Amino acid sequence: MAHLKKNTRGAVPGLAVHFERKTDHHSNKEIDVAKTYLNQDLISDDSDMISRFNERLNDVYCMKRDDVKALATWIVTLPEELSEAPYEQQSAFFCSEVNKLDYFYSVT
Repeated sequence: MAHLKKNTRGAVPGLAVHFERKTDHHSNKEIDVAKTYLNQDLISDDSDMISRFNERLNDVYCMKRDDVKALATWIVTLPEELSEAPYEQQSAFFCSEVNKLDYFYSVT
């Protein structure tokens, strides 16, 4: 349902291309680009991932070693039991998960 991955600073540009679907040539053949509009970016300020990352690094101390994990990414997937649920119920699930992560990280 939720997966955390810690990433180095060097991985950020590639992750941004992947998450923001900035390429038409995906190495993962299972990506259905017709469904990209269903993806949700839970930051609603219209900024891009690299700008948000760099802005955050200006606010905190982060060592500049290559092995330092500077970014954590979360992938939250709809549980199978909600796959046939109405959109409103599915949306409520994701809102609940965002609230949990906000609380955990004290983002808002």
